[in-house]
Amino acid sequence: MRRTILAGLAMATALGLAAPASAAPTDEVYEVHYVDTVDGAKVRVEVWRDTSFDAGRQPVILTYSPYNSLSEPESARDSLGDTYVPKGYARAVADVLGTRGSTGCWDYGGRKEQQSGVDVVEYLAGLGWSNGKVAMIGGSYNGTTATMVAARGESARGLAAIVPISAISRWYGYAYGNGVRYFLNSKVPSDEGFDTPLAFDVGFGKTVAADPMGGHFADTMRDRAAECGAVEHTEEGYSRNPDYDGFWLDRDYRKDAARFRVPVLLAHGWQDYNVKQEEAAELYRALPVDDPATATAEGVPFKLMYLTQGAHAGGTSGAQWAALLERFLAHTLKGVDNGIERAGPVITEGVRGGVSTAFRTEADYPVPGTRPTTLWLRPSFDGDELPGLILPPQLPGQGETGALSAKPNKGDADPTSAYLEAGVSTEELAARTGLYHLSLPLASDTRLVGSAVLDAWVKPSSATMHLTPVLVDVAPDGSRRTIQRGFLHVDYRNGLDRAEPVPGEWQQARVTLLPQDVTVPAGHRIGLFVQSSNTVWAVPGNPGTVEVANGKILRLTAGSRLVLPTIGGATFTKG
Repeated sequence: MRRTILAGLAMATALGLAAPASAAPTDEVYEVHYVDTVDGAKVRVEVWRDTSFDAGRQPVILTYSPYNSLSEPESARDSLGDTYVPKGYARAVADVLGTRGSTGCWDYGGRKEQQSGVDVVEYLAGLGWSNGKVAMIGGSYNGTTATMVAARGESARGLAAIVPISAISRWYGYAYGNGVRYFLNSKVPSDEGFDTPLAFDVGFGKTVAADPMGGHFADTMRDRAAECGAVEHTEEGYSRNPDYDGFWLDRDYRKDAARFRVPVLLAHGWQDYNVKQEEAAELYRALPVDDPATATAEGVPFKLMYLTQGAHAGGTSGAQWAALLERFLAHTLKGVDNGIERAGPVITEGVRGGVSTAFRTEADYPVPGTRPTTLWLRPSFDGDELPGLILPPQLPGQGETGALSAKPNKGDADPTSAYLEAGVSTEELAARTGLYHLSLPLASDTRLVGSAVLDAWVKPSSATMHLTPVLVDVAPDGSRRTIQRGFLHVDYRNGLDRAEPVPGEWQQARVTLLPQDVTVPAGHRIGLFVQSSNTVWAVPGNPGTVEVANGKILRLTAGSRLVLPTIGGATFTKG
C-alpha cells in the first residue's frame, strides 16, 4: 500500500520553526510520500506544490537523487522549486533506492534502480492533482537517473521529458576510458569520480532520513546494514582489466537509445572531466528522432543539446539556459506552442586561445561541414617538416620531437632503428615512454569540433599497458594549451568485451579522444603527445615501453596517423 504523510508548514509551526520565506501559507503544501517498488522496498518522495493550481492539474518536475541528505530537512524546497512552483508546476524530489529515506539497497545504476525510477514517475503521474506529465531533471547522478528511466521506453508511463545535466549515459565510460581506470586530474583533482562506487557503498548508500519519527525509518536502518552488492561494485569498478560484461551492459542506457520516447534536453560542459563530455555527445548521436509521417514511433519527438565551456554541472546558471529550460518545460509539460522543438538542435560554446567564444547554433552533431584532416606521425630526421621551429624544452619521458605531416610516410620507419641511427642508446630509448609531434603552423583559424582519433601502430613490451595521447594547441612561443585527451588500454584495442594482450608484437590501436569545441588560431601548430602512461589522470598500466610507429610497419601500412575533426578542413603554411 502506498502511504502519504503530510508535512510542511503545520509541522514547522508545531516545532517552533520558521517557515521558508518563499512559502505561501494558504496555498502551498509540502508532502512526503512512499512509493512501492522492487523487492518490497519503498522510495521516499517529497513534493512541494501550490494547491491553487490543483483544479487545472499540475505537471511534476522530478529529481531522483542519492544526495538528498545534503539538503535536509526538505529537499524539494530548492531553487528549481522557487522558480517553478509559483508557475503551476509541482516540485518533487525522491531518494534513490537504498539512500536516505528510501528502503532497499543502492544498485549503482542497475536494473532495480531503473525500475524504482519508473515506479516513482508512474506514481506521481497518477496523483489526483497531477496532469499526468512528469519531467525528470538534475545534474550529475541526478541527471543520470533521468536518462535511465527514459531508457526504459514506453514502460515509463507518465514520463513526458528529461533534462540530464552533466549526466552519465553509460556507467562504464564514467569509470573507464576504453579500459583505463580514471583517477583524479590536473584541473580539479578532487572532481574526477574515483570515489564511485566506493563513496556510495560506504557513504550515500548508508544514509538515512533526518526524521527518525518518519515512516519506514526502522526499515531503512535495517537495509543499510546489508552488504548490498558492495563487493561486486568494487570488483567491477576498480579493475585493471575491466571487461565490458553483463554488469556494465545493465548500466548502459546509450545502448537503449532507440527505446527513448520523450523529448530530451541534454546539457553538458566541454570542460567536464568528472562525467566526461562524451556522455552527452554520444547519447545525442545515438538518439533517433521519430518520423511523424509513420504510424509507429521510432524515437524521440525531438532532441536538443546545450554545450558550454563549463566544468562538471557548470554553465547552466545563466539567463540563456534559464530561458531555454523554461520554454522546454512549458512545451513538454503544459503543451505551450513556443517553437522549442525547432530550436537548436545543438547549441555550443567554443573556446579560442583559452577564451570562450559566442554560442553557435548548429544543425546537428557531428557539426555539418566537419571534414577529417589527416596528419601522419613522422620522425624529425628527414628535416623537411619542421623548418625554423622553436622547440619547447624536452621534458622527461617526451622522447624525440617528430612531425605531424600532411604527407604520408615513405619507406620503412621502425622507430627503434631510427632512434638508434640517430645516436640514441637502447637504454635511453627504453626510458622514453612518450613522443611529441608537431605540425606546421596553421594558415588560418581552424575549428575542431568532436573527437580527434589517433590511429596508431604500437608495440607494447608487456600486457596491461596504455596509450594516452594528448592533443595540444602550440603557440608561436612554444607555450601549449590542451585541446583533447585520450585513453586506451591496449589489450582492449579490438573491443571492450575481453582483453587480448599481445606483448612484443606490432598491433593497431585506435584511440578516440574526448571531444571538444576548440578553435586553434592561425600561426599556431597542432601538437600531439603520444604517451604510454598518464599518471595524473589515470591509474597507470604495467611499467614498460610502448613503441609507436612513425612510418610503415612490415611494408603493410603507412604507419600511425592523427585524424582531426575540422570544420571545412585545415591548411598549413610551408614554414
